[in-house]
Amino acid sequence: MLLGGAVATASTASAATVGSGACTHQIKLNTDVYTTVKFRTGPGTGYTATGQLSKGTDVYWQCNKGDNGKPGAWGYVTVKSGAHKGKKGWVAAQYINVPMQLD
Repeated sequence: MLLGGAVATASTASAATVGSGACTHQIKLNTDVYTTVKFRTGPGTGYTATGQLSKGTDVYWQCNKGDNGKPGAWGYVTVKSGAHKGKKGWVAAQYINVPMQLD
C-alpha cells in the first residue's frame, strides 16, 4: 500500500540570471557566433539554457568571465539578430568569432 507523499527532484540548472557583474575582462566587440550555441542565464553549463543562437547570429560581445581562448571562458552578449534579438545572456566564448586584424 502506498501512503500519500510526494517525491521532490532538484533541478541541476540554476534559474538565477547573472549579469555583466560576473565578468572578469571587458571585450566590447560586434561579432557573431560561428555555430549553433546554447544561450544561458549565467556563465556555465550549470545555468539554465533559455534557447539557442543559430550559426551567424550577430551579437555585441560585452565582456568575458575567464580568459578567452582557454577552456571555461564565457562571453556575456547582447543578441543583435534572430529570435533572441535584444536579449542579454551568456554563451561559451569558444563559439564567438574573434576577428583577426592583419597589418
